Amino acid sequence: MEKVFLIGDNESLMTEMSGMLKSKYEISDVLDESVDFIFELTNYSREIKFNILNFIDEKNSKGIVISSSLCITALEQSINSAHPERITGAGFYPTFSESRGIEITSTVFTKDENMKKVKNLFENLEKEVFMVTDRTGMVSMRIIAMIINEAYLVLQEGTSDREGIDTSMKLGTNYPYGPIEWSEKIGIDLIYFIMKSLLEEFGDDRYRITPLLKEKYFESLKV
Repeated sequence: MEKVFLIGDNESLMTEMSGMLKSKYEISDVLDESVDFIFELTNYSREIKFNILNFIDEKNSKGIVISSSLCITALEQSINSAHPERITGAGFYPTFSESRGIEITSTVFTKDENMKKVKNLFENLEKEVFMVTDRTGMVSMRIIAMIINEAYLVLQEGTSDREGIDTSMKLGTNYPYGPIEWSEKIGIDLIYFIMKSLLEEFGDDRYRITPLLKEKYFESLKV
């Protein structure tokens, strides 16, 4: 049985990932050279992300790194790693395991054989794998974050209340959750930083964070 190691700053995401992996992979409590796959689950803190990548390089030089790349691209992570050929990116967020698919990405440094192994790992977990370009937000979370941001603008303007927004979107589009409900399940913090990263990367006003969403993020810091 192949061995995996989980590391990151989000305990709920670590627990979710462990629950998905434990039936088919051995989850190691120690990072050493025997580990085959290393899941790095930090989404937006560059300081934590790069410190962890340095730690991984010190403890293991062989395992394939599958790192969340929603806010920090896999390429940016690669240039901060001693072994960029093993860095792969994926779209990890709270509740991602409920989805039937998973988005993964590579960089110009990633070895093809490493991407094949990552694809096989997720297929072994009965996920449909989508190869996407290495961009902030990837595909689904970029779109979802923009929908949530717009929903908070609608709420801010008083066009509708929270219940009306969520109900109309669930009934009108068959979304599993309304956008306000979705933001709470995924985490206001992650939505905030995806939008912030998109604005920094593209400089386009459509990625500007709605003031109410920004307020909700700062309120969450006090909890």
